[in-house]
Amino acid sequence: MKRLVFLAAALLVLFSVQHVVASDNATTAVRPAERFSRGVVNILSSPLELPAQMYVRAVYYSDTSEYVMATVGGFLEGIPMGALVYFPWRLGAGIYDVTTFAFARCNRCLINPPYLSFSPRFLEQP
Repeated sequence: MKRLVFLAAALLVLFSVQHVVASDNATTAVRPAERFSRGVVNILSSPLELPAQMYVRAVYYSDTSEYVMATVGGFLEGIPMGALVYFPWRLGAGIYDVTTFAFARCNRCLINPPYLSFSPRFLEQP
């Protein structure tokens, strides 16, 4: 009986340590509730990609060029990018997150930035 209790305690400690080590990992999975809420937010904010892309591209081109027409061009470039690229992409990423939030393997966010942003910093990434 002592041996069985010792074996059970050893197995409990052994598996508990592995769980703690796994949860302290830097690549911890996103919680399902967070993924579901991210999906809902992305679905609801997807129509706002049109004005966001128009603003972001106008600000980006006004910062990187000294020409006024670059700002206008960035504003005009934001219309097709927002309506034809980022709107369906954010909508699809939101639908993906809402439908797969319960599955641990489908953890990766499909769009960068994960939420709607009016910052032009994501345009500067390679």
